[in-house]
Amino acid sequence: MAAAFLPLVPPLNEGRFSTLLGAVGSLIAFLAASHALLGGVPSHVDFRFWQGPARLELDALSAAFLLPLHLVAGLGIVYGAEYWPITLSKGFGRSLRFFFGVLVTAMTLLFVTRNGLLFLVAWEIMAVSAFFLVNTEHHRPEVRRASWVYLVCTHTGTLAITASVILLAQRLGSFAWSPLPPGALGSLDVWILALASLGFAFKAGLLPLHFWLPAAHASAPSHVSAILSAVMLKTGIYGLLRISSLLPGVPVWMGGGLVTLGALSAVYGVWNALAQRDYKRLLAYSSIENLGIITMGVGLGWTGRALGDPWLTALGFGGAIFHVWNHAIFKSLLFFGSGALLHATGTRDMEVLGGLAARMPRTALVLLPGVLAVTALPPFNGFLSEWFLYRGLFASLRGGDAWSSGLALLALVFTGGLAAVAFARFYGVIFLGMPRSEAGAHAHDPSRLMLVPMGILAALTLGIGLLSLPLLPVLDRVVSVVAPGQALSRGLPLASLVGRDFRMLLLLEGLLLAFGGLALAWLRPGARATEAPPTWDCGYAAPTARMQYTGSSFADGWSVFLPGVTQRVRSIRALFPRAHSFHSRVQDVVGEGLLAPWLERVAARLFRFHRLQTGYLSVYILYVLVTLLAVFLWLLLRARLPV
Repeated sequence: MAAAFLPLVPPLNEGRFSTLLGAVGSLIAFLAASHALLGGVPSHVDFRFWQGPARLELDALSAAFLLPLHLVAGLGIVYGAEYWPITLSKGFGRSLRFFFGVLVTAMTLLFVTRNGLLFLVAWEIMAVSAFFLVNTEHHRPEVRRASWVYLVCTHTGTLAITASVILLAQRLGSFAWSPLPPGALGSLDVWILALASLGFAFKAGLLPLHFWLPAAHASAPSHVSAILSAVMLKTGIYGLLRISSLLPGVPVWMGGGLVTLGALSAVYGVWNALAQRDYKRLLAYSSIENLGIITMGVGLGWTGRALGDPWLTALGFGGAIFHVWNHAIFKSLLFFGSGALLHATGTRDMEVLGGLAARMPRTALVLLPGVLAVTALPPFNGFLSEWFLYRGLFASLRGGDAWSSGLALLALVFTGGLAAVAFARFYGVIFLGMPRSEAGAHAHDPSRLMLVPMGILAALTLGIGLLSLPLLPVLDRVVSVVAPGQALSRGLPLASLVGRDFRMLLLLEGLLLAFGGLALAWLRPGARATEAPPTWDCGYAAPTARMQYTGSSFADGWSVFLPGVTQRVRSIRALFPRAHSFHSRVQDVVGEGLLAPWLERVAARLFRFHRLQTGYLSVYILYVLVTLLAVFLWLLLRARLPV
C-alpha cells in the first residue's frame, strides 16, 4: 500500500523506490504464505470491526491464494516499471501504479479476513480498483465501455454475494466466520451456497456470466491483465471454497451442477479463443477455459464431500488448487509476453505479425514454455494439475455423479485438443514464417526488466512440472481446510493416493525432456553436414508473406463450426480477376449475441428513472430520509406482527 501512495507524494514520486518497495512487500507476503503452506502454525490477529469481532488469519487456504497473488504482483511491479513507466504522459503511469497497489492490498485483505463485513469491504475495494486499472487508457471509447461493463457486472455479482454473507451471518450468529460442525444441511445452507455460486460465478467469468471478461482483459495494460487473470478471477474460486468450508456440508446435486458448469465454460472459452485475431482476447477466452477446468475440480470436491468420499474430495480440491497455481504461472507469462509483443509492434492483431522469432528471439524462447504449459503438454506444469482432474473424474464415474463426470471427461479431452490448436496458431502465426507488415519487420526484444520476470515464470512452468512431488503434502494441508476433518482423518492424503503415480509420471517426463534435449542437439545449426532445403515456393521465384498461413486460415477447419463466426469472401469469377478479399468476424454468441441485446433493452427501460437524478443535493437527502423512514416503519410493523 505504501508503494501505491508513494507516486502521489511529490518528493518521493520517482518510480524506482516505489518499484523496490512494492517488490519487497510482495516478497515478504510470498515468504509468509510459503511458511504457512509448509507446515507453519496458522497465525491470526483479533480485533473489533463495526461493533463486532473480526479476525485476520493466515491458514493453508489463504496461503494457497496469497502465493500466486504475490508472485504475479511482485513480478508485475518490476515488469511494469519498463512496460508502463510511472513518468508516462497524461498521468496514466501514476494512477496505474496507485490502483495496482490498492488492488493487491485489497486481495491480500480478502484472502485473510474472517469477517463477513470486512470481506465485503475488501471485495468492493478490489472491484473498484480493478475498474480504474481496466480504464487506464480512458481516452479510448472501447476501453471506457469495457470498464463500465465490468463494473456493472461485478456489482451485480456483489449483490448476490452480499445476500449470501448476510444469510451466513444469520446461520453463524454473527459476521465472524468460524466453521460449523458437520451435520445435516438445512434450506438456509442451500440458499447460502446458491447465492454464493451465482455471485462468485460473475467474478470467475463462468458461462454465461463471462461476457465482461474478454474486453476488460484486452483493454487493460498487459501486466494488469496478468494479475486480473491469474488472481482476481480466482477470488471467485476462493469465495466458493471458503464459504462452503464454513457450512456442515454440500448437496450432491450442487457439486454435479458445478462440474457441468465448469465443463461448458471450458469448452466455450477455448472454442472462442480459437477464432480470435486479437491475441489478448485469445488469452482472455483461454482464462475462461481454465477457470472452467478449476470449477470442475471444485465441483468434484463438493461431490466427494457430499458423498463422504475422501478420494474424490482430495483429487477434486487438490486438482483445483494445483491448477490455480499452474494457471497463474503460465497465464501471467503469456500476458507478459503479449505486453512485450504490443510494446514492440504496437498491434494486437495476429494477422499482421509473423517472423518475430528472428527479431525477438528471447521473447520467443521464454514464451514457448507458457504455450506448452497452457496446452497441458508434459513435462510442463499444466499437465499434472489436469491429470489430477482426470483421475478424479474417472473415480467419480464409479461412485459419484456419473452423468456430470462423463460430460466433464469429454469436455476436458475436447478442451485439451482445441487448446493445442489455438496456441499452435498463436505461436506459429506470430513467431514463425515471415513478417506480414512493417510492424513485425521492425520488432525487437524488450529490456531485461521485462524479460527477467518472464524468464522466472518460464522456469517455474518447467520446474513445477519436474519437481512437483514435494507439493503433494502442501496440497493435503489445503484440502484439510476446505473439507475439515474428512480427507486427512481417513488416512488417504494425496501424498499416499497418487504419490506412486506421480513418481512414474515424473520419470516419464524426465525421459521425455532428455529425449527432447538430444533431439535439439542433433537439430541445431551445424550439427549435420547437409543444408536445409529452401521452403517450397509453389513454382514462384521466391516465397512471400502472402503465401503463409494466416491465423484465420489455420483455424478455419474448427472455427467455422462456432455459431458466432461469419465470413465474407469475394469469389473469383474471371480468368484474370481483380484483387479479391476475405474477411471474417467473430461474435461471442452468448455474450454479444444473446445477453447484450437483452441488457440494452433493460437499460433503455431503466433510463426512464433518469428524471429522478435532478442534480440537487437537497433532493438526494430527501431520498435518503424517505428510505430510512420506510425501513423504520417496516421494522416497527414487523415487531408488532405475531411470530
